Amino acid sequence: MAAEYQEDDSLAREREDSNNPTRENTPQSSLKHQSTTETTPLLSTENGTIEDIQSTHLPRRWQTLTYLLMLVIFLVGASDSIVESPTTRIFESVICYRYFESEDPSKIQLGRAVVGPGAIGGVEERYCKADSVQQQLASLAGYQTLFEGFPSLLLAVPFGWLADKYGRKPVLMLGLFSFLLKLLWIQLVTWFWQAFDIRMTWLSALHALLGGGSPVASSLFFVVLSDIVPQDHRASTFLRVGASELAAKVVVPPISASLMTINPWIPSLIGTGLLLICFLTYGLVPETLNYYQPAEHTSPSQPTSPSTKTTQQPKPPPSSDSHPTHHSNPAKPLTRPLQSLHTATAFLTHDPRIPLLILPFIGHSLIAQTSQLLLQYTSKRYRLTFSQATLLTTTLNAVKVLLLFALLPYASTLAMRVFRLSAQRKDLYLARASQGFVFVGWTMIGGSPNLVCVVVSMVVAALGQSTYFLIRSLLTSLVPADQIARVYSIVSLVDVVGAMLGSPLLAGLFGRGLALGGGWVGLPFYFLGLISAGFAVLLFVVGLRKGEESDGCMENDDGERQGSE
Repeated sequence: MAAEYQEDDSLAREREDSNNPTRENTPQSSLKHQSTTETTPLLSTENGTIEDIQSTHLPRRWQTLTYLLMLVIFLVGASDSIVESPTTRIFESVICYRYFESEDPSKIQLGRAVVGPGAIGGVEERYCKADSVQQQLASLAGYQTLFEGFPSLLLAVPFGWLADKYGRKPVLMLGLFSFLLKLLWIQLVTWFWQAFDIRMTWLSALHALLGGGSPVASSLFFVVLSDIVPQDHRASTFLRVGASELAAKVVVPPISASLMTINPWIPSLIGTGLLLICFLTYGLVPETLNYYQPAEHTSPSQPTSPSTKTTQQPKPPPSSDSHPTHHSNPAKPLTRPLQSLHTATAFLTHDPRIPLLILPFIGHSLIAQTSQLLLQYTSKRYRLTFSQATLLTTTLNAVKVLLLFALLPYASTLAMRVFRLSAQRKDLYLARASQGFVFVGWTMIGGSPNLVCVVVSMVVAALGQSTYFLIRSLLTSLVPADQIARVYSIVSLVDVVGAMLGSPLLAGLFGRGLALGGGWVGLPFYFLGLISAGFAVLLFVVGLRKGEESDGCMENDDGERQGSE
């Protein structure tokens, strides 16, 4: 039988050589991971990971799927961008109308019987910059984020488990549908503002029960990318995907601002349509769970050839979150959840660098909550309309897109070629530098005395946009492939906790700054600068161990080691 197996292997190799005439000219060193038969699984490597598989040996379809995912993410970003400022303006209009209705009715231009949906036109926008109105508006947004965080905090791990068991696509489709429901409820409450209290919009936080909310969806998008993108393209793909969302925030806000001059409801309703298109577009994306494991999709009735049995390498041991088979002894009901939780998070204690690299994502979640606060801040301090403030914040996003699409890849290439840094060390050094820009930029935003200074400060802060993509790439290279999803789940939990605690905190600091007056109105941005400095210190504590940097390299055709980007 052994002779028959060897004969089958020889025939398979002969067929492969005949179909690939260039193989005989390929250096032996470049065939390190190719000495397999036609039936060998594509992902069967010595360690059970995909870290050493070259992109030239993988189906080119991953690039098409990446572009499709970038389109979906662009549509999500476009929807968020086109509705953010109009929704804030509608909230402000409702709060402002009710405030002056009781405090100073002389400011009311149109009575309740005449004023339209969202109380638009009921009070001049310039009167709505009163401190009391702005404090209520900031509190409304802050508690909205807090309430959205509870379902995400409780359901991040369960939805991650569902994505691992039943696939990424159904969970993401459910999440995108929940975003549509959230927006529709907010529009319903504000359209019929005379029948609903504005705080009823907080009920839209229940949308997270259907998909875990934005943090879970964001993490799952990165998991999908990790499923399909080869390791040597991962970092650059993460950056470009992030840039695709930011590109929407550059292109769409000017359109939204121009439409707001007519009526803020126009861009708000367009955003609903974009979310619907996004939901339908993601339906074109196939399931990516076990994407490079075709054996999972073969017919059970199809026999397995002897050569397959001999050439397939052993599967990696099941991950700690796998379910026990019927042969295993079930754990006690009370200890099983604790044992599963301990096993699933053991990587946090095995390598202390992992939690140190996860902590800066608290800053990421806080900065993600500042878009609406930044609109309020620039509108209040520099006496701008929301339309003008929207155009101003577009400058910040434009610099971010330029950084992620062009400047950072150039800096990455320069670091690896000129300074001969490995991919991991390059990610670490660039993350440290980017975090420094985050600290300086947000501190300057808080202290900017005029419009020119705040624009320059936004540009400096934008230079730190790549920090969290670089940290995510570095994290991915430090953990085994079967633990990446768990690391992403922890990152999403940190995002949720940071958003839950940080958004009300930033809103409170903004209110306190308004009460103090003067330069203290930038108090929340001073706070962001302070914690960013602390996270920069953490990145300088993290280092690379001896022998790890080779993991970030690939072999070229001459058998030499080179950085892969």
